Amino acid sequence: MINKFTQFFTEKFLSEEVEGETEHRGIEFATAALLIEVSRSDEERTEDEKQSIMSILQGLFEFNQEELSNLVELAEDAIEEAHDLHQFTRLLNENYDYSGRKELVVQLWRVAYADGRIDKFEEHIIRRIAGLLHVDNSDFVQAKVSARS
Repeated sequence: MINKFTQFFTEKFLSEEVEGETEHRGIEFATAALLIEVSRSDEERTEDEKQSIMSILQGLFEFNQEELSNLVELAEDAIEEAHDLHQFTRLLNENYDYSGRKELVVQLWRVAYADGRIDKFEEHIIRRIAGLLHVDNSDFVQAKVSARS
């Protein structure tokens, strides 16, 4: 599975590599994986959550529909196989400043709110990710409020 993932990721995202593009694609991938992890956390992925993820990724990054679908498919497979979230958060910590990481937490909350309710497992995973991203608790709470409005 990992070889299939690596080959597909390389062919689709790295074949047209430009300087710095590899790292940027990694950031996109890590962001998608974390958004998907929030939607999976309550074991009830709704269509609203899926649409929210697609909309957020489209708003954050410039993708055509095929690239977006491929990215989400790859990220779903990767998060399913992942043993922890450090591999995703490490890259974001290295490349996002504090405000960027805080904004990502807002987007995680938006995915959780997409189905109209927050499950305790969704809140738990967002809190865990926020901790791994070194986002302060006060900003974690503010992100929740911001995403709700």
